[in-house]
Amino acid sequence: MPYRPQFSHPTLPTRQSRTFLAHLGRQAQALKQQSTPSATPSPAKSDKKPSSPLQLTNLPYFVRRTASNQLPVYVVTKAGGTKQLTKLQKTEGDLDALRNDLASALGVVDGNKPNSDVTLNRLTGHIIVKGWRKPEIVNFLQERRF
Repeated sequence: MPYRPQFSHPTLPTRQSRTFLAHLGRQAQALKQQSTPSATPSPAKSDKKPSSPLQLTNLPYFVRRTASNQLPVYVVTKAGGTKQLTKLQKTEGDLDALRNDLASALGVVDGNKPNSDVTLNRLTGHIIVKGWRKPEIVNFLQERRF
């Protein structure tokens, strides 16, 4: 009979689920239980303005994060290491608007249209940018709270 070590953690229940969704569900349930006693807000609290000047806009596109909660921006090397491309994956919604916004943020526009440095693969939903532009694309996505 092979040896199987038993792992236990003093604060976690004995039956553990390693999936992100199960962990998220437990956190949401704990937050609901904490917020139920104070479900009726006082009028003094409702008159206050939000402390952060965050204005959420309804963008016509969305970029999902990876399973490890990272932004899906990858550097691809082709042609024996001489051609570098930056690929944005996991996109949803109006991909033309995302491509146009990304091209204008990167400064690669010809008039009102993005030039061929930013291409869109409609079959896979990937946006491919010529060159090593990962930090700029990550900054673009973080500014839009993705």
